[in-house]
Formats: sequence, structure tokens, C-alpha cells
Amino acid sequence: MALLSDPGRSEAVLVGVHDYVHLEQLPAVARNLVGLREALTDPAVWGLPVEACTVLSQPGSDTQVLDTVLERAGKARDTLLVYYAGHGLTDPHTDELYLALPGSERERIYTSLRYEYLRRAVLDPQAGPRRTVVILDCCYSGRALLGKMSASEHIADRAIVEGTCLLTASAETRPALSPPGETYTAFTGELITALTEGVPDRPDPLDMDTLYRHLRGRLASRSRPVPQQRNRNTGGRIAIARNRAAQEGGRTGWGRAAVPGRCGEACLPAE
Repeated sequence: MALLSDPGRSEAVLVGVHDYVHLEQLPAVARNLVGLREALTDPAVWGLPVEACTVLSQPGSDTQVLDTVLERAGKARDTLLVYYAGHGLTDPHTDELYLALPGSERERIYTSLRYEYLRRAVLDPQAGPRRTVVILDCCYSGRALLGKMSASEHIADRAIVEGTCLLTASAETRPALSPPGETYTAFTGELITALTEGVPDRPDPLDMDTLYRHLRGRLASRSRPVPQQRNRNTGGRIAIARNRAAQEGGRTGWGRAAVPGRCGEACLPAE
């Protein structure tokens, strides 16, 4: 059975861009950050200390993102979680993945964050975490339309990080949805629900393999693009959540009784 990552020795960096100068707006991304932070800091889910869950909404530069990831990676001694939501772009010459920033332009790919630099920050030899989870809920190339985020079936292959679990929003060339009128993007909405409500008939805690299979089934059943996952070493065994559906008064992976949910203090207003 997987063991829950020690929340007292772990760190999370949640990055989101919802307001763009040159690209379509993605208002649900701002709410993604709020909901995911609340889930991760809830002691009934993972119990990550509020100060260990860093939120970067509308980062001003790629340097700000990379410096923050490097700093938090240096503090983590168990698990580092890095999440990005927003538009994704590809370099037309190299097909590399870039993560869009508020001022990014499709025709000027260098105005975005090159994913390879983020991968290197996660892999920095000075970093302390034994486990790393990278979650990408982003669009891909120039196919983004209003209310949608595009993706590619090869995104996980290009973005894989050694010794980690990488979870991406879509495995297909069809759009990864940010449905109009819904609180969250399609992928992150299902992720937050799984974390906060648990997965029936599955072990406690939830490892990344179990979480991935559940998300894939849920999204497929709603005729929405299905996620993709890549693991290196034992990445699929990383657990960042207690299974609330399996607790029923039992004990958690750290030997503490399950407690009523408490949401961490959100740092972004819900829209």
C-alpha cells in the first residue's frame, strides 16, 4: 500500500494564468488555484501547511516561477508538487512545450516559460524532495479557442521528469475543455472533486495511479478529453491525498484519525 507523503516535509507550488494581454482569457484558472489550494491544505485531504502551499497567480516573469520552484524544492524533504494551469504553446521549430505567461504571444514564443527550464528546476541537484508530482492543465500550440484549452497526445512524453509522476489534462489533439459557466476547468474540477470527496472502493491513501485511473474514467464518461500520465521509477505510488470515501472513521496513512474538513485560507477571490 502507498504511504501518504508527509505534509510537514512537503511543498507545493501552484501556478496559474487566467488574464492575458494577447491570448484568450481563462477565468476558471483563477478558481482552480483557490480550489486546489483549499484541497491540499485541508487536513482531511493532505494537510499541507498553508505556508507550504505557494500560489503564483499571474506571475510577472519566467524568472519568478523558476526561482519560486527552486526555493520550494530546496525546502521540501519528502514531496514537491508543481501545478500549472493556463495556455500552453509550442515552438514551431522545435515542437517544445512553453507555458504561457500574462504577456505571452503565440508569434513570440520566447515571451513564455520554456517547460525545459521548469523541468531543470525540479531536477536541480540541490533540491531536497524524494518525490515529485508535476500536473499540467494547459493548452497546446495555437489551437486555443475561447472557452477551450488545446492539448496534444505527445505532451506527457515531452514533459516527463525523471523520478516523478507527470499528470496532464489531455492525451488527445481535441481540446481540453474549460467549459463556459463551470467553476473550474474540466480536468482540475474532477481533480479537486476526487481529492475532496475521495474515490469509492479504492484504498486509503490515494496514490497517483489510482487518481489517474479515476480521473480518466470520470472524464471519459462525460465525453471529455481524458488525461495522460507518465511515471518514472515509483512515481505512480506517490500519494498526496487521504481517500475520504474510504475512511469512514478509520485512520489515515500517517496514523492519525480522519478529521472534519478544513479549507486553507484562499489567497485569490473566486470569480
